[in-house]
Amino acid sequence: MTPAATGLTVRTLATTAVVLLAIIVGLAGYTYVGFYNVAASEPDPDFVRWSLETIRNNSIERHAGHSVSPDRSLDDPEMIRTGGHHYKEEGCVDCHGGPGISPAEFAKNMRPKPPDLTRAIATLDDAELYWIVQNGIKMTGMPAFGPTHSQEGLWAMVAFVRHLPEMSQSEYEKITEASEGEGHHQAAGEDYGPAASGK
Repeated sequence: MTPAATGLTVRTLATTAVVLLAIIVGLAGYTYVGFYNVAASEPDPDFVRWSLETIRNNSIERHAGHSVSPDRSLDDPEMIRTGGHHYKEEGCVDCHGGPGISPAEFAKNMRPKPPDLTRAIATLDDAELYWIVQNGIKMTGMPAFGPTHSQEGLWAMVAFVRHLPEMSQSEYEKITEASEGEGHHQAAGEDYGPAASGK
C-alpha cells in the first residue's frame, strides 16, 4: 500500500469516527435535554416506532425458548375456560377487547396501542405467546403474569387467547361467565370449547 493510499485510509477512518461521535453526542444531547416527547398523546416518529417494534419482535423470538410446550392440549375446553377466567379477571379484555367487545376507552389512548389479539397472535407461535404472558413487555403496558400465576395458569391464558379468532361473542360470554360463576369448572353437560361450535 502506497503512502498516499495509507494516508487516505487513515483520513477516511478518522472522518468516519468523527461522524459517528457527532451522531452519538447529538443523540445523547437530544435525549438528555428532553427534546423527545414521551407523551402518549403524541405519535412516535416512524423510525422510533420501527426501532421499538423490531427490538420487541426479535427479543421475543430470541428469548421465547421454542422447545417449551404445555402438558395438556391447548384445545382442552377446561384450559380454555380457565384462561377465559384469567383474561377477564386480570383486565386483559380492557386493553385488548374480545369478540364483539371493544377495549376500554383508556386503552384507545395508550401508545403503543394494545394489539387486537385476534390478528396479532397469527404472527406468534405458542412458545412466544407463553413468553409474553409470563414476562410481559417493557414500555407497552403489558404486565408479567409469571410472578402471580402458575405455569398451568399461564398456559391456560395462551389456550384461551389462541382460540379468540374463532370465538363468537356469545361463546366468549359463556366461557367467561361460566368460569366466574363456577370457579373455573365446566358446568354439567356444557362444552364451551371450539368443538361445541363445530370448529
